[in-house]
Amino acid sequence: MSGYSAERPGERRVAHVLLDSALPQLDHLFDYAVPEELAEELCAGQRVRVPFRSQRRHSHGYVIGFSAQSDFGGELQPIAEIVGPVPQLSPDVWRLARSVADRAGGSAGDILRLAIPQRMVRVEKQHLAAAIGDESGPDEGGPGEGEPDEAAPDEGAGAGPGTAPRAEFVPEQPECELAELLVDGGRLCITASHGPERLATGEWVGGWAVRLARAALAVFARGRSAIVVTPDYRDLEQLRDAFEALGHSDLIRVDARQSNAERYAGFLRALDPVPRVILGNRSAVYAPAHHLGAILMWDDGDPVLAEPLAPYVHARDAALVRAEQSGAGLYFAAHSRSAEVQRLVELDYVQAERFPPRRTRVTHADASIAPDAFAGRLPEFAARAIREGVREGPVLVQVATPGYAPVAVCTDCGDLARCRVCGGPIGFRAAGRGGCRWCGESAASWSCGECGGARLEQRGMGSQRTVEQFERQFAGTRIVLSDGEHPHERVDSRSALVVATRGAEPIAAGGYRVVVLLDAERLLGLESLRSGEDCLRWWQNAAALAAPDGRVVLASGGGPVVRAFVTGREEDWLRGELRDRQALRYPPMVRVASATGGPAEVDRAVRALGELTGVDVLGPVPVPARQDRPAGLVRAIVRFDYAQGSEVAKRLRGALVADAAGASSRVAGRKPGRARPEALRLRFDDRGVFDA
Repeated sequence: MSGYSAERPGERRVAHVLLDSALPQLDHLFDYAVPEELAEELCAGQRVRVPFRSQRRHSHGYVIGFSAQSDFGGELQPIAEIVGPVPQLSPDVWRLARSVADRAGGSAGDILRLAIPQRMVRVEKQHLAAAIGDESGPDEGGPGEGEPDEAAPDEGAGAGPGTAPRAEFVPEQPECELAELLVDGGRLCITASHGPERLATGEWVGGWAVRLARAALAVFARGRSAIVVTPDYRDLEQLRDAFEALGHSDLIRVDARQSNAERYAGFLRALDPVPRVILGNRSAVYAPAHHLGAILMWDDGDPVLAEPLAPYVHARDAALVRAEQSGAGLYFAAHSRSAEVQRLVELDYVQAERFPPRRTRVTHADASIAPDAFAGRLPEFAARAIREGVREGPVLVQVATPGYAPVAVCTDCGDLARCRVCGGPIGFRAAGRGGCRWCGESAASWSCGECGGARLEQRGMGSQRTVEQFERQFAGTRIVLSDGEHPHERVDSRSALVVATRGAEPIAAGGYRVVVLLDAERLLGLESLRSGEDCLRWWQNAAALAAPDGRVVLASGGGPVVRAFVTGREEDWLRGELRDRQALRYPPMVRVASATGGPAEVDRAVRALGELTGVDVLGPVPVPARQDRPAGLVRAIVRFDYAQGSEVAKRLRGALVADAAGASSRVAGRKPGRARPEALRLRFDDRGVFDA
């Protein structure tokens, strides 16, 4: 059998099983008897079916370990069935899931659902056949009961499970030193230089992608696995191209764009006892990896790396826990450092690179000009830079929001137009098509709650409206729109004016001649604790797409964040920002948790904290009702020092379990899967907890 050497019961006849359940009160190990007929096949990490509450009712779960006897006083129920021969849950992933869930006041099962993909029986059979050298293919027979059957992927399977992929990349001396530091458990952060790089294959990628790929391959060349985590598919594709250009196409990918079969085939290969390079999005941090040498993460400040499902753990936090448990190295890279990584640098937990990055020259159009003091969308300085740039090649213009107009107001009274369903802001996705920016409800029959008026006036310019104006202002110029509805990953080196929203900027062959950044004042005005650091990240990522001899123009805006960007003194700004947050007890200088639910439920959770030192509670305050959220809910924010994290999580988790267990008996007649609206919900380290 392929995979790691899993623990077997031997003479021990008690198995400790974690049930695959979303109920928080079931998030602990249950003891089951190991039947004689399964003793030879059963091992830790396998998925099993076990009786629960009655002999007729069965649940799935994972075998965590074995013991000679149980603390349970009654007769143990036997394990009913082994679901597949492969032990899917490796010991290191189990330790990670348990620790991460405990830190976030969540359930280990929720983490495992991110870590272990859906089983594909035919894929599994092919993998096992390859492991034992069976060239005739898998045995005949259908899938197990309740398990999907899907054809194995034709491509991307890579080398057989028992064979280490051949690495043709030979690290140079600096990369050898870096790999040595990482496999010894070093923790590093680097600020990547600007500029795209042309690969040997002819493709253009960000220079950061080549650097990360080289670092990962240097770790791999030392016989250790490397996990590389990126925010989205655009970054992942650049890294894949970089790896292939460096001679390593045998990657294991973990991303949402894969089919179930591809995802499971890669997962099985990651379980093999050979080093691998694993590349993926946020859930890749939970991938099994033999002899893990380093976790490398690109742009950890991107909110996409925060898991949107319970227990809402950010990939950076999971990486920190996994590195601590495994002794693997950590490598954070970005064009603009996050506040969390800056805090770790100042604590000397992470070592910052000593050499300054190469940056594109930044010019401010005119910091003294108010955004409405010039006609049209651009100050003349920026318009002139665009005209000069498009004579030589592509020019990028970054705008704040997609659609036509991001804001709508009542024409009669000027009040901000709000959705009648969820209370969200109304904007225009296209000319004449108003709708809610939160829930998408049409504004065709909207009326003002303040004066009763029924006419909407457009305010601001989204990407489509900007293109509409540029078609008139720069007549005869090829214009390309890139946003969520019109994505472009790459453009060629021909003359073009590319209008893109934040994060949707395509890579230009050779780099952009000019990068113009619009809407600075709108972005800085976002009611978010992180608006400043987000702006720096958005602007730096766009500036990094400029050609080596290109330039960046910030069209408007002023203040400390703008000065830090223009002068290149972002680290100084971050230090000052952290000092302010320390004084105000804002993250990341303290940790936070939110408790949301009915008034009684939230009150019980807050009271469970008692008088813990270093803990304070804000609220509870009413939560605005929305289409997906009934009225009457409240929320409390708990702030606590890092040293109190485990105790706060333990007590709030206890309140959650008590609430869930009590609710089961109080509402026994409710329909399955429908939780009470007032049920307690916890969320730790939510980056938007203080946003308006």
